[in-house]
Amino acid sequence: MPRAVSAERDTSIRTYKARRDFAATPEPAPATAPHPSSAAIFVVQKHAARRLHWDFRLEYGGVLWSWAVPKGPSRDPADKRLAVRTEDHPLDYADFQGTIPAGQYGAGTVETWDRGTWAPQFEGDPQGALDRGELKFTLDGARLRGKFVLIRLKPRPNERSENWLLIKEHDPFEAPGADAARMEAETPFPAPAEAKPPAAPNSPPAQRRATKRRGGSPVPGAVRAGDQADPRPQLASLADDLPEGSDWLSEVKFDGYRLLAVKTGDAVRLLTRSGLDWTARLPTVARAVASLGVPSAILDGELLALREDGVSSFALLQQALSDGVDGQLFLYVFDLLFLDGWDCRPAKLIDRKAALHGLSDWKGALRFSDHVEGEADAMRRHACALGLEGIVCKQKAAPYKAGRGRSWLKVKCLGREEFIVLGFTPPAGQRTGLGALHLGYRTPEGGLEYAGGVGTGFTERELAALRRRLDGLAADAPPGLRYAGEKPDRTIAWVKPELVAEVQFVGWSGSGRIRHATYLGLREDKPAAEITRPAADPAAVRVTLPRRVSGSVVRAVSPPRLSSRGKPKPGRAAPATAAAVSGRAIAARGADVLEGVRLTHGERELWPGISKRQLAEYWQAVAPAALGEIGGRPLALVRCPEGIEGERFFQKRAKKGFPAGIRTAEADGAPYLALDGLPGLIACAQVSAIELHAWGATERDALHPDRLVFDLDPGESVSFGDVVTAAYDVRERLGAAGLESFCRTTGGKGLHVVAPLRPRADWTETRAWCRAFAERMVAEQPERYVSRLAKVERRGHILVDWLRNGLGSTAVASFSPRARPGATVATPLAWSEVTATLDPQLFTVETVPARLRKQKADPWRGFDTLDQTFAATDTPRRPVKRKR
Repeated sequence: MPRAVSAERDTSIRTYKARRDFAATPEPAPATAPHPSSAAIFVVQKHAARRLHWDFRLEYGGVLWSWAVPKGPSRDPADKRLAVRTEDHPLDYADFQGTIPAGQYGAGTVETWDRGTWAPQFEGDPQGALDRGELKFTLDGARLRGKFVLIRLKPRPNERSENWLLIKEHDPFEAPGADAARMEAETPFPAPAEAKPPAAPNSPPAQRRATKRRGGSPVPGAVRAGDQADPRPQLASLADDLPEGSDWLSEVKFDGYRLLAVKTGDAVRLLTRSGLDWTARLPTVARAVASLGVPSAILDGELLALREDGVSSFALLQQALSDGVDGQLFLYVFDLLFLDGWDCRPAKLIDRKAALHGLSDWKGALRFSDHVEGEADAMRRHACALGLEGIVCKQKAAPYKAGRGRSWLKVKCLGREEFIVLGFTPPAGQRTGLGALHLGYRTPEGGLEYAGGVGTGFTERELAALRRRLDGLAADAPPGLRYAGEKPDRTIAWVKPELVAEVQFVGWSGSGRIRHATYLGLREDKPAAEITRPAADPAAVRVTLPRRVSGSVVRAVSPPRLSSRGKPKPGRAAPATAAAVSGRAIAARGADVLEGVRLTHGERELWPGISKRQLAEYWQAVAPAALGEIGGRPLALVRCPEGIEGERFFQKRAKKGFPAGIRTAEADGAPYLALDGLPGLIACAQVSAIELHAWGATERDALHPDRLVFDLDPGESVSFGDVVTAAYDVRERLGAAGLESFCRTTGGKGLHVVAPLRPRADWTETRAWCRAFAERMVAEQPERYVSRLAKVERRGHILVDWLRNGLGSTAVASFSPRARPGATVATPLAWSEVTATLDPQLFTVETVPARLRKQKADPWRGFDTLDQTFAATDTPRRPVKRKR
C-alpha cells in the first residue's frame, strides 16, 4: 500500500487543529513533517467522553482516518456496528493515552484498546475505495484480526456526519457472540513500548521504570548478576484453606507444562521443570522469546493449549506435542527472574510482574498471565465454576525462591494429583488397549504405596498408545509395595515405575484409595522419583463444590490495568487476544440463561472435565451447521442426568418440566421429540441430553423418508481400515443404484454412509430396499459382513445395520456428541477425508467448533439439492470394481 504522505494532509488536519487548544489539552499537535510507519498502522482507542465510545483509526496519507464507533468494533460477523466518520487525526495520536480536561473538545479519558497494522484487500488506492463508500481491509492486531469492511450508509437529509457500518467478515478470526458488554469489560493496554513518549517527572512509577536508562535497575530490589545461571523453579505448596488479606494475589492454576524461557542474545532455550531442553519441540514459542526487545532474560511460565472457550486443556496440549504441532500452543508468563544482567529474584513479586508486563505487547505465542489482588475466594469460585484445576495464591512482597515454599499456595477445586503408573489390567468386552491403570506414589523411605486405579477418561487413541508403552515396561510386582487396604486384583500386569499419570478424583477412601478417578494424561515433564504423597493429608482433601457465579469476571491471560502507583489493579482483567484459538478468554458467566433457556447446575460434569454449561456452549458454537441437520426433524434423546458414568435414558417424549424448546409430537402413532431452533439445543443441554438421534424424514413429511442411513459397526478384531473399505464398498453399490452418498463418523468405532432421497417412497418400501441391499452385501462377501445384530455372529465382521431405515427408527445425528469417554462427536466428512489413517476420536466437543470455523467448504455440499431415489424393483449388486 502507498506509504507517502498525502499533499492534502494539511487541509485534512485543519478541523482537528481548529477544535483543540493545545495549551490546555495533552493531545498531540500535528507534526510539521510526520513520519509514516514502515507498515500502515491502525489503532482503536477507548474514549470515555460524555458517551463511551471507541475511536477506530486507520493510517493513510500521513494522517489517521477516524471513525467513532459507539459500541466498539465487533468480532462477530452478525454485528453491523455504526461508525460515525470524524475528522482526520495526526499520526502521533496513535500513541496518545491520557485525560482530556473538562471544557475541551472530547473531554474524557483515552486509552489504547487495540493496535496493529492494516492493509487493503485489493490492489489500488484505498482513497478511491473510501470515496466510493466501501473499504475492505485486513487487520493484524492484538484483539482484532482478519477481514473487515467499512460501508458508507446512504446520506440522510441534514446529516451532519457520515455514517458508516464497520463489519467483521467471515474468516478464522471471527468470534460469534463478542458483544458490547464484553468489550466494555476488556481492559485497555499500553501502546508498544517503542511508541511511548518519554515519561514525565510526575508519571506513575511503572512508566518511569519502563523509560529508565538501560543501565538502571529494571525492578526495585534487583541485584547485579553478571552471567545469568539457569535457576530452579519455585513451586507451590498444596493448601486446603485460602490465604486472607490484601498481601496476596491470585492467579489461575494452569493445566499445562511448566517452562523456563532463557534468552541470551539471539540464543533461546526452553527448559522443563526437570531441566529437559524442549527448544526443538517448540520452535514457534522459541521464536517469540527470541523476538523480545531485550538482550537477555529468564521468564517463568506455563505451556498451554486452549479449548474453544479459552480454558486450558492438558489433553489438547499432549495431542499437539505428540503430533509435533506447536502453532496453537502458548507460553503464559507469570514471573521475571533475570533481565539484562540483573537478578530480579530478590525483588517483590508485584514489582517483578509490573516489569514483566512492560516487556512485550503479549500477543502471538507469548501471553501475560494476569492476576487479581485479594478476592481469593471469589477467584476460586469462578475458577471452579469453569472447570479449572484451581488457583495459585502468591505473596505480593515475596522474593522468588527455588523449590517448594509457603509463599506460593495452590488451592484446588477437585483432587488432582500426579501418580506413578504401577501396572494395568487387561481390557474387557469391546474395550481395547487396557482396562485400567493402577497407581501409586513414593513413600518418605523411598518405597512405593498403592493408591488405587483409574479406568475412565481415556480415548481410543490413548488406550492404544498407553498399551504400547506399557508393554515395553513389563516387570515383576514392585518389591515391598505397601497397601493401606486390600490388595488389588491379581490380574494386574505390573510395569517398571517410570511413567507419571495425572488424575482427577473426588477424594480418598478410608483405606487410602482415590475415589471416582478420571485419567487426564501422562506427565512427560515430571520424573517418577519425585512423585510422593501430597503435602496435605490425602484423607482430608476437601472437595470444593463451585457455587453459582454471578457478576464479576475472572481471566488469566492479558495485561492488567495499572493503578496510579503503577501496580496492577484488582478486579476484572482483560480477555485473551484474538490470536488465542477462539479469540475469547476464560470468563465466568453471570446468570445461567442462554438463548432464553435457564441452565441449572451448569457446573455438573457430563463427561470427565466437561460440564453441562460447556455442552450448551458447544451447541451455541455449532448451531448454524447442526440445525441444518437436526432442525425440523423428528428426534429421540439419550439423557445422562448424572453424566456418562451414570444411568442413561432413551427418550421419545418430553417430560413435564422440560424447557419450552423441546416438544412432543407423533406420526402415524410413532412418538417423537422436536426442537425449536437454538433454544431447543440449549434445552437439550439443560435436561442433560447428550445424544440426539434423528429420523430419516422431516416433520413436514414424516411418513416418507428423505435419506437412507447404513451404519457400519465393526465387531471385535476388525480394524478401522476395514471399516473405511466397507464405507467405500457401500458408496460404490449405492452409486450403481443411482444414489450419490456421503459419509460421517458416528462418534464411536464405525461410520455412517448416508444417501439423500426425494421423499417419495414410504417407510415399508424403504425398509425393504435397505434390507435387500444389506443382505446382498452379506451374500456376496460373508467373510466380511453380517446383517444380523447377534454379537456372536459379529466377531471379525462388520455389521451393515439397515434397521435405521424404518418408521420411528433413528440414527445419531450429525454434530451430536456421544455419551462416550472423550466426548466424541458424529461429524460429517468429505470422502477425501475417509482414509485408514482417519482418527474419529479427534472429533470432539472441544475440537469440532474449530473445525467448522476453518472449513472452506461444506463436506456435504450438495446433499440437500440432490434429486434422487431408488427403484423399488432394484436388487442392488456389487458393481464392477473401479479405481478410486
